[in-house]
Amino acid sequence: MMKKLGRKQLVLASLVLALGAAVYLNWQFAGTNKLPVGDSSSGVSSQLGAAQLVNNAYVETVTDDLTGSEQANTKADSFAQARMDRQASRDEALELLDKVLEDVNADSDAKKAAVEEASAMAQSILKETNVEGVLKAKGFEECVAYIASEKCSVLVSGELKDTDMLIIQEAVMEQTGLTADKITIIGGGK
Repeated sequence: MMKKLGRKQLVLASLVLALGAAVYLNWQFAGTNKLPVGDSSSGVSSQLGAAQLVNNAYVETVTDDLTGSEQANTKADSFAQARMDRQASRDEALELLDKVLEDVNADSDAKKAAVEEASAMAQSILKETNVEGVLKAKGFEECVAYIASEKCSVLVSGELKDTDMLIIQEAVMEQTGLTADKITIIGGGK
């Protein structure tokens, strides 16, 4: 009996020691070796694109006084913001669908419709990702695709020539199966 108790304690102690070492190494390699305590009076101004982790979600901080290099990055940041907004709206829709699926009082038709909607949303996400990947491979670095209600809108950075419009339209048609009249392409000026 004493021998078993000794082994269990030894195993437990080694696991606690390993956990402590893992926490210490994570803390050591994570960055500043300081606890993240917010002090608004420290005089440190936030920079465009600066992010901090708050309640397991990244929060971007933005200032209005943009310098030359920051202005150049504003367009890229607007595409990143568009992607984040698209994801946030999808997350909200998925939460509603999850609530329907978890509701014990919901009838089977409502649950079936929720599953179909979630499946359609997953297909749209896959198609949007494919469109964006193909367009980036074709040289359109900044682009965002939105697919909803059997229509697709594509936002592309820079001025678009007629040949660019045709390349984008062909890529979207190939990846989504939509016809040209269901595709809207929006290009941003330089």
